[in-house]
This record gives sequence, structure tokens and C-alpha cells, in this order.
Amino acid sequence: MIELLEDPAYRHILINHLPVTGLAVAWLVLVVAVPLRHRPTFLVALALVAVMAGSAYAVIAAGEEAYPFVYDTLDGDGRAWLDHHTYLADTWAPVIYANAVLALLAIGLGSWRAKWLMGAALGVGLVTLGGFGAAAVISESGGKIKHADFRLSDPPVHERSGRSREPGRRR
Repeated sequence: MIELLEDPAYRHILINHLPVTGLAVAWLVLVVAVPLRHRPTFLVALALVAVMAGSAYAVIAAGEEAYPFVYDTLDGDGRAWLDHHTYLADTWAPVIYANAVLALLAIGLGSWRAKWLMGAALGVGLVTLGGFGAAAVISESGGKIKHADFRLSDPPVHERSGRSREPGRRR
């Protein structure tokens, strides 16, 4: 079992659901906290947003490490979908990272001025919808890499993915 965790592709597959399902659950907790106006519930929801959005960093790091090894195992369309998945992750990850930072700022702001917690949490809730959408778009394209039956269209073409086929090197 431990040796499986050394494989970056396995780690990526193991944790890639956290930003999507985790942000959905965190957003639901935020929605529940609004009518309750319960400070501890807001803080738990914001902490969940921060952790789940922050988990995207580990997911992307594992994906970048796995890229050259996975690329060599794929057919032409699989490679094109991998490049598209990488392009989307590079494009939309900043939204997810910003979501994590804003959630942490909201925790700090709400701890400093309790009256501001509701407004800060509502703002984070809106950004979390964007972070969830970004994570969903990235993961949807990832599902098409090795599953030809999920490919209902041709992969979009990108000039370059920004990844090298050699481990640890960017183009």
C-alpha cells in the first residue's frame, strides 16, 4: 500500500476528488450557516473551504509529477485530452487557490470583527461557486484521458501543454 503512494499518478487519482466534492460540501455548510447565523458553523465552513480549495495544490503537484509517465501510456486522443486537462488546470487553478486564500482571510476578518463574518462568508460563498466550477471543468476533462467512452467529442487542440515528457522539467 505504501509503495502505491509513491506513484504520483496514483496519488493524483486518490485525491483529485477533494477540490470538487470537498468544495461542494463546504459550500453547503456555508449555505446552512447563513440562516443559522451561528459563528462556529461559519468558521467550520470557511475552514472546510480553505482546506478543500488548498488541496488543489497537492492534486496539481501530483498531476504534474505524473504527466510524463502517464503521457507515454496513452493513445493519441488520450494524449490530447491530457494536454487539455493540463491547460485547464493551469488556467483555472488560480481561482481555486484564491478561494483558499479568501477563506483564510475571512476567518481572520471574522475573528477580528465578528460583525464582518457574515459578509465575508457570503463573499467566500460566491467565490466558492467559481472555485467549484473551475474544479469541475478541470476534473471533467481529466475523466476523458483514459476513458474513451467518456469522450463525446474530439479534444481541443493546444499549442503546448507546458509540460516536458521528462520528469521534473518544464518546456
